[in-house]
Amino acid sequence: SADLKLLEEATISICKSLVEKNPRTGNLGSLIKVFLSRTKELKISAECQNHLFIWQAHNALFIICCLLKVFISRMSEEELQLHFTYEDKA
Repeated sequence: SADLKLLEEATISICKSLVEKNPRTGNLGSLIKVFLSRTKELKISAECQNHLFIWQAHNALFIICCLLKVFISRMSEEELQLHFTYEDKA
């Protein structure tokens, strides 16, 4: 719990920056896509005792959790919806 508090304090400025820029960049969606792609490889990775994908999936999920905590605590439902409905403007 103390470590989590230190982590939150150390990363709050980065999280705030991502929150501000995400509607334009779609970085949260990209991170979620990376996590989902890694989860597809977890079973094979475990069978081969290759921990790279497991480590990447774990880290991506941890970052997503930290970011969502900041998003949820600082935004209205309408603002949150903007972050999850990003569409790439080609």
